[in-house]
Amino acid sequence: MRTSKYGLAGWLLATALAGCTVQPLLSPPTDPTLDRCLTLYAALDAAVAEWGTTPSSPARIAGFPYLRVDRFLAGYRTQPLNPMETAIWLTRLGELDREARRVEWDSLPMEQKADLQRRYAPADGLPSALEGCAGRLQRWDAADTERLALIRARARVPDEYRTVNQVLGLYPLTLLPVDYGVFRYQEETRATFARPLATLPVRGELRRYGPPPVAPPVVDFSTISRDTLGIPEPNTAQLAALFANHAPVWEIDTASEADQPGEPYWRADEIPTVDPAELVIYRYVSYAHWRGEPLLQLNYLIWFAARPRRGVFDLLGGPLDGLLWRVTLDRAGHPLLYDSIHPCGCYHQLFPGPALRLRPETAQWAEPPLVPHAAPTVGAGERIVLRLAADTHYLQRVYASRPGTVLALEWRDYATLYAVPVVGGERHSLFGSDGLVAGSERAERWLLWPMGVPSPGAMRERGRHAIAFVGRRHFDDADLLDRLFEPAEEGQ
Repeated sequence: MRTSKYGLAGWLLATALAGCTVQPLLSPPTDPTLDRCLTLYAALDAAVAEWGTTPSSPARIAGFPYLRVDRFLAGYRTQPLNPMETAIWLTRLGELDREARRVEWDSLPMEQKADLQRRYAPADGLPSALEGCAGRLQRWDAADTERLALIRARARVPDEYRTVNQVLGLYPLTLLPVDYGVFRYQEETRATFARPLATLPVRGELRRYGPPPVAPPVVDFSTISRDTLGIPEPNTAQLAALFANHAPVWEIDTASEADQPGEPYWRADEIPTVDPAELVIYRYVSYAHWRGEPLLQLNYLIWFAARPRRGVFDLLGGPLDGLLWRVTLDRAGHPLLYDSIHPCGCYHQLFPGPALRLRPETAQWAEPPLVPHAAPTVGAGERIVLRLAADTHYLQRVYASRPGTVLALEWRDYATLYAVPVVGGERHSLFGSDGLVAGSERAERWLLWPMGVPSPGAMRERGRHAIAFVGRRHFDDADLLDRLFEPAEEGQ
């Protein structure tokens, strides 16, 4: 539905992916077991390109089909690592690939799965064979300095800006009216946040959504293990408790069905929307660096059917909308920073805790970061409450309050978005091979394309969020905190 499964397009994609997988390395493997492993990866890539779904993020590492990289792990490519740290880095690159491979494997029809297993893994099953192959190939990499150098050179994530658009669109000139538009939006947002909560407009009915009203277990963050790189590794129970403890309450001005969160699905006309009968919230983990230390981030995402258009000249309305809320935890497990975007990457807002302050130089940026106010203090029995406007779903206030009566949201893993329902009984990925949600395009793209962001306003996959029109910033930049903030005590 979103990608061609037959014909020339599918063949070209299969060839391209297979080419990335088996392109010459520094030297071919002398071990026939490793050679069979690379052949297996090539066969799976070709089958997925023809029949299945593959995440566009994390990025593949050309020539190393068992490794993928995100912006956080790409940050280690230029750092001096000892052999143990290098092994952990390779292991994490391999884990990113295995997560993507699970999506790919689940997306294949049964006939293709059976054929691959019959040809390449008749005894153990293909997922198990892939895991064994990944370990053998990573040990090969760790023992070869030239291969390690090649991995470091290739473990990059392309940015989400198209330089050719900026050149053709005369970026230095066209950014001027965009810069003014961003300035006006930020001024209006600050004015909204400055209003007393009771005076915020309510066009419909305020409804609260949140986690089930069950007290989550308290997590002693000091008991969470860390790997050799210092990256936190909560176990399944600890992670579930962290998500439950830090989950916000969504207070939504509900004026129409477009303001009710739900499960995304594809309509028969291939337009994305949501089913408000399925009250779900999607979650995933990410990481960032702050002053040389890796930090854990909890991401919460809800979807809406649309941002309703307000007339024929509305450039911002269209199918599908949402809000992504992120909690960055410090070393002790306390919120260091809250921030949010819409799934288009638009409207980035930051709410720093008391340990942070904006770097003074950010005020001089063409598009400075937007900090409407500091993070609120959360008392006993309280939660962070996110107040969202009707229609636009703009974040209007972040405050602490007791949850009260809430409509319970069901937890779902972000990976389930790669297989959302289609009217008629099938399932397809919400995201295309370019990371965009087809059908969610906005008319603003015809004006903002010179900024270099692909299809401005369209919903997109995690890892693909450009968050500035003027300049280059990404929601998942590993150094974003260091670029934007400094410790509060240093500025006093």
